[in-house]
Amino acid sequence: MDLNFVRIIFTLRVAGDEANPFVLFGSKERFMDAFRQAANCRCSRCESCPRSFECPYCQTFSQTISSDPAAVKRFQKPPFPFVFEFPLVLPAPNRGGFLECGLTLVGSAVNFIADYLAALRIMFQPAGTGRRLNAFLVRVESVDYSGSRHTIFDQDGVALDRLVFLSLAGLQNTNVVTPGPLTLSIITPMRIMQEGRPLRDISFSPFVRALFRRISSMAYYYGGVEMDFDYKWLADRSSGIETVSSKLRWVEWKPGLCGVMGTVTFSGDVADFLPFILLGEHFHVGKGAPFGLGSYRIDSR
Repeated sequence: MDLNFVRIIFTLRVAGDEANPFVLFGSKERFMDAFRQAANCRCSRCESCPRSFECPYCQTFSQTISSDPAAVKRFQKPPFPFVFEFPLVLPAPNRGGFLECGLTLVGSAVNFIADYLAALRIMFQPAGTGRRLNAFLVRVESVDYSGSRHTIFDQDGVALDRLVFLSLAGLQNTNVVTPGPLTLSIITPMRIMQEGRPLRDISFSPFVRALFRRISSMAYYYGGVEMDFDYKWLADRSSGIETVSSKLRWVEWKPGLCGVMGTVTFSGDVADFLPFILLGEHFHVGKGAPFGLGSYRIDSR
């Protein structure tokens, strides 16, 4: 069985000069509040909500663990079923400028696409003061495998029939990774934990194992599938992939926004790991992944 998702690009217009280049990366609380309004959720505790199985807010943010003890052992706590991609805001004066942001929805989260769009409209409204970006939503586009865009929201209204569904199988069919060394560019701080501490340099095995945990959990909880991979065999093999070049550096944008960035090149037979690496370009990896951190791209293709 396959794992389905959608990727959208939403464009913002900045309504007032913004001095904080990292302002979008602090959007967690604002997005949760906006989504609660969009879903018309008035319950303060999802676990005691009588509508939890149908409430878009509960289904998105409750992170309810499976009642199956075996599944609890196999999969980590469910991540959020969405992933934002945020840019840095250019230095002021930037009023009137445009910002393109990404949002990936995984599996069952797509059922609530209308709530996500409503939450974005609530979240990005011109504001006089405050700690959020003073901007408004201009349009939302669905992205296909080739990168072409299909407008699903603008001043003319909403057109959800133009939403493009993607899948792991589709990614594998449309992405040809050049045989040989694998080079990754880490675009936003990636913070992968090992023994309770963040890695200051990332080798292949911890990186791909973090992808295993994240993607397998998202597939189970939101895709309703157990991906057919021998994780123990893959984990053992991952230790044989070597780092041949690393230009990673530890960065601290501000408290909570820290990790490694730069480029790293791995050597070895990575073919069996590509499904996870391809999905990871959309799902990110590490701490803060749902809100823009841990973003990377494959350069060697």
